[in-house]
Amino acid sequence: MTDVSVEEIVRALRKEISVITSRDVSKIDPEGSLASNGINSMGFIELLLSVERLWNVKLVDAGLTMADVRTVNALAGRIRQEMDK
Repeated sequence: MTDVSVEEIVRALRKEISVITSRDVSKIDPEGSLASNGINSMGFIELLLSVERLWNVKLVDAGLTMADVRTVNALAGRIRQEMDK
């Protein structure tokens, strides 16, 4: 699993956010907040479940901070960090 790059995680997250929000993937801004990309509290739960399914990373148990979920890119970085554990 450790051969997955942050860029690949960002692409997959954008695709998942697109599915959750019914927005075109091209409209998902990796530098934008999850909220600005259409993710609400229920969408965040769906996204956490997608992360667990895709990469077997349980972010619920990871002690996420606000900085970890500030942007799609930040979330991807945290997922990658958790994959290295």
